[in-house]
Amino acid sequence: MGYHTGEQIRAARAMLAWEQTELATRANVSVKTIKRLEATSGPIDARSEWSVVHALELAGIDFIGSHDRWDRSEGVRFAKDRNAKLRRKLIDDTQFALDYELKEITDKDQDFFERPTADIVAFVLEQLGPALTSKIQNMLNRSD
Repeated sequence: MGYHTGEQIRAARAMLAWEQTELATRANVSVKTIKRLEATSGPIDARSEWSVVHALELAGIDFIGSHDRWDRSEGVRFAKDRNAKLRRKLIDDTQFALDYELKEITDKDQDFFERPTADIVAFVLEQLGPALTSKIQNMLNRSD
């Protein structure tokens, strides 16, 4: 926490032409929280920072600069590839979950990979499907 500034939050919201209520809804925080964060001069030190920054990044904002407390070179811009961070996070989380599940099953069943390919794929989908659904809903701040 503390790597983003109120100025960046305010600028990012303005670039997206969002009202404070829109950002609050997408970040799942109160409008009062958005007002407080945007009024902060300098680095933000709040638990809600991640939710707000994440919502802005999902909308295509890229936070730039050193994010160094003493170097005021930070800013915002439209991301060249607005989905890159989301894809990378989903890939990393999927890889971690797959590695974990396969380790668990191969610790119990040394011959797991001797099964037919269709059985292995079915197992992976059965084990990872619900976890990935939950992870994606959380990442997108949705419950659909």
